[in-house]
Amino acid sequence: MVAILFVENAMHTGEYIHDHFGKIVIRTQVAIALSLLLLLPVANFFYPSDYSLKAGIHGVSAILAIVIGTYLTHRAIPLIKGMHVRYESLRLWVLGATLLNLAGAISGNWIYMRYRGQEGPRDWILAHVPTFHNVLMEFKEFVSLFPFPLMLAATFTLYYYGMPIQYRRDITRFVGITILISWSFLMLGFVAGLVLAKLRFV
Repeated sequence: MVAILFVENAMHTGEYIHDHFGKIVIRTQVAIALSLLLLLPVANFFYPSDYSLKAGIHGVSAILAIVIGTYLTHRAIPLIKGMHVRYESLRLWVLGATLLNLAGAISGNWIYMRYRGQEGPRDWILAHVPTFHNVLMEFKEFVSLFPFPLMLAATFTLYYYGMPIQYRRDITRFVGITILISWSFLMLGFVAGLVLAKLRFV
């Protein structure tokens, strides 16, 4: 009797594995959500502005960096806990996130010239709501620069140690925490950028 109860309990608490149909539903939901989310920055390409190309490229790279960075937080938790993960796949995802953060930083500085240019958003914000520039923009400038070097450090660590890294829990924990910190700065910079864009678009 005890054995039967133990087996039944184990069946209820066992690992849940999605079947083929479940995977299709999940992937379809992700594809639809990502497509709708990307419509926000893609619309910048058609905005009646001489700087629509710069704004569009920065918006797309920022959104993709957020999406990939958020996904990687779910890969970082098992690293911190010392659980087994697929390191070959993880290295590619982290490398992709690093390149997207680099693209976001470069395109951000590209559109930033317009922000500080003559009659740019900076002048309007300083004239109407100076606190947003003096506090929020200065804050954004700093935090937006952190995700790339942090993710680069995680990428370098994963490729430098290779597959033997799975036996170094201190190193895997370092990579997991670095990914989480990078994502935190990424979100802070992203939200600050949205608020500023809401005030005055380029």
